[in-house]
Amino acid sequence: MREITRVRSPRAGLLLVTAALLAAGAGCGGERTFTAEEFVDEVNAEGAAIALGGVIAKNQDGLEIREVNFTESVPSATGAGDEARGSGAMLVLDDAGDAGDELERCEAAPAFTCFRAANVVLRFEEIFPEEQARITQAFQAIASE
Repeated sequence: MREITRVRSPRAGLLLVTAALLAAGAGCGGERTFTAEEFVDEVNAEGAAIALGGVIAKNQDGLEIREVNFTESVPSATGAGDEARGSGAMLVLDDAGDAGDELERCEAAPAFTCFRAANVVLRFEEIFPEEQARITQAFQAIASE
């Protein structure tokens, strides 16, 4: 079953879309899982325009937190040039259940905008609406496959 969850960011007060990609796997009824590289390739094929960076930290369970960066600049509101690209963090968990738990923790932090697809959680402290739209559209495209 594929599901898209809408989340309200307490800090920004904006309606955000978080996608949960739940796809049947190899006829066994399991959920799809991604590696960090597979996930970036998949969402970029749908227009997300992100790049995977290095390990920035490890959580209490030893899980690596990787940097992600937008590869396309956002047009300036004044038209005077491009704004700096945003960056965030990616966690690739063992399964969708763990990712759901991580999404709940992420959403509880008022400073984060959070997205989830299958076993992957993306979190951003600052994100332009255009970047948010690209991520949302890419997640929706994956969910509809």
